[in-house]
Amino acid sequence: MTQTEIDRFLKLSWFNVKEKPSFLSAQELLSWMDLLPPGPKWCITQFEVQGYTTAAPIHLIWRDGLEVAKSLFGNPIFAQNMSFDPLHVREGAQREYGEWFTANRAFSTQDQLPEGATIMPIIAASDKTPVTRQMGGLEMHPLFLTIGNINSDIRMKATSHAWQCVAYIPIPKFETHSDYHTILKSRVWHKCVDLIFASLKVAAKVSEFMPDPFGELRYCFTPLVAWIADLPEQLMIASVSKNASPITLATHKQFGDANRHDPCTVEHTLELLYILSKSINLWNLDWFQKKAKELLLLGIHLPFWHDWALTQVFIFLVPEILHTMSQPTNKLTQGQRLGLKLRLSQRERGARTSWIATVVDTRGLN
Repeated sequence: MTQTEIDRFLKLSWFNVKEKPSFLSAQELLSWMDLLPPGPKWCITQFEVQGYTTAAPIHLIWRDGLEVAKSLFGNPIFAQNMSFDPLHVREGAQREYGEWFTANRAFSTQDQLPEGATIMPIIAASDKTPVTRQMGGLEMHPLFLTIGNINSDIRMKATSHAWQCVAYIPIPKFETHSDYHTILKSRVWHKCVDLIFASLKVAAKVSEFMPDPFGELRYCFTPLVAWIADLPEQLMIASVSKNASPITLATHKQFGDANRHDPCTVEHTLELLYILSKSINLWNLDWFQKKAKELLLLGIHLPFWHDWALTQVFIFLVPEILHTMSQPTNKLTQGQRLGLKLRLSQRERGARTSWIATVVDTRGLN
């Protein structure tokens, strides 16, 4: 309705017998709307990679991750569907796992925090997406964020708007040899994510006071507990090469064996990067990239998670079916694959989202 239509509506004789709204004019309604919290603001930041040119300027469109998390944490719409403390759920003698707060990881994280602190588990998701077709072929990495305090059955509903877009990360086209494109794009991606989540990383280390949906002020810490992405993007996030696992120390020749391999920890990756950077210039891409591949690294010198407290890469990376379960089906006939694909497609709408929610909430049970 236009302002004129609102004013005309408020003057109807119908209001002589019915209760009038609290505002008397469209102008008064709009003035009240202006007083509402504006929400996290969008920003545009331009990046440059010194010594390397791009076909177009590198523009990051983003919002502050902490402000987005605060808006979700304090939203009264979710008040009756939120958890704030780790809990055991039992049915008889058996323990049940569902929400992230029922996992052992929630208890171990809580034990590391001061008394009275509240965990705000950060869950992120990203995927490379084409933005334009036949008009330059622009691609970006949309980045989404939610919090584990919101119950998964509510969080996974599209109508609840519990997932918020926090950034459109650019995929620059560098005017250099194609051998260096992957490492340069990956470094830009990590630099962008580091900027977006800078405030969240500070809050994970020193805490942040935030109002909950009931108006109570809570002493919050913000660890990254899950990141939903496909395997190629997980490799980029973990900063490892395509011949390595993003969550263990297994190599491609060991994929599918019966051995349990050690996890790929933050400390292990950073130690390798430290050893590498001591002997080689980080921006001597030819030599640095070759030596990084020998260590099964991608060549990213400063992963965004390097200083994110209470966070482990092998825990927050969530496995996904498409790429990580391809080996058991690679011997199927074309008809068998098609039948399997059709059966998966029929179940995907409901089952896939509930499966993802379950995986997100039960990582770190052991």
